[in-house]
Amino acid sequence: MRTVSQPDAIPTNKLSAATLTAAIAAVLEIVVTRYFPHYADPTIWAPLGPVLAFVVGYFVKDRPNV
Repeated sequence: MRTVSQPDAIPTNKLSAATLTAAIAAVLEIVVTRYFPHYADPTIWAPLGPVLAFVVGYFVKDRPNV
């Protein structure tokens, strides 16, 4: 895979999608913990954000946002 030239500080689509996915996973954890406390096991929620960010970042095409 060829690297992308980034002429400015705007993040690539891959980075933006992975970061947004990790943030959504954190909000989902808060909602589930609040309304369904029996699913609030930290062993489930601790790796969820990084794993989802990796998966989404893997499938999103890396192209510059310019």
